[in-house]
Amino acid sequence: MEQTVQLGALIGLAAAVFVGASTQRISGMGFALVASPFLVMVLGPFEGIMLVNFLGACSSLLIFAQVFRQVEYKKIALLLVPAVIMTFPGAWVAKLLGGPWLSIGISIMVILALGASFLVRNLPAGQSKGLAIGAGAISGFMSVTAGVSGPAIAGYAVASRWPQAKFAISVQLYFLVLAVSSLLAKGGMPQLDWIQWITCLAAMVLGIVLGNVLAPKIPAKVSRAFVVLVALAGAVGLLVNGITALA
Repeated sequence: MEQTVQLGALIGLAAAVFVGASTQRISGMGFALVASPFLVMVLGPFEGIMLVNFLGACSSLLIFAQVFRQVEYKKIALLLVPAVIMTFPGAWVAKLLGGPWLSIGISIMVILALGASFLVRNLPAGQSKGLAIGAGAISGFMSVTAGVSGPAIAGYAVASRWPQAKFAISVQLYFLVLAVSSLLAKGGMPQLDWIQWITCLAAMVLGIVLGNVLAPKIPAKVSRAFVVLVALAGAVGLLVNGITALA
């Protein structure tokens, strides 16, 4: 019975990483939003989020290595500087505040950010450096506290009308650096046995391979809509988890 449970958990772990990696390659983001709920359930909140950060970094590195010539480095730098800075106070807040209230606060920020992105997309503010800095800061804070850095960046991409194809390529460098910064801020690495490591890494590579095949075949509008829906679903899920934990 115990072996069956362990096998089921291993298969679920592989499925979550596989789908997350495919989503990351196709839409530019989504690994954490797709994979983190199951990884946290299996490994716990601390180890689970650390694994999300680590595998997210690996996934982004593998994709970045394929597309680095097409990355918009100036745009990414503007987002990265405030994001990396905010990982350190974010790590402190995560230890101080605790889970439920932090989850609720973050989810509300994400929902408001996504809603606001549609309101400012036709305004000059949508192209401003201030919006980019703010989005990067919120994303960095969320990366280390909840393992989810994509929604704020997705909101910025919509507001600034960043072309989906260029966004999906460029944002890999952003996620790579931010995931590494989050791990450094927490001061550790996830602790898994060798079977779990092999399963996760193999599922990640296979997911990226599938994403490479599907990405050119999916229209930009569909991919962008999917990014927003995934971000919104992640925020709502985080809100429900926070409220449930308090109740």
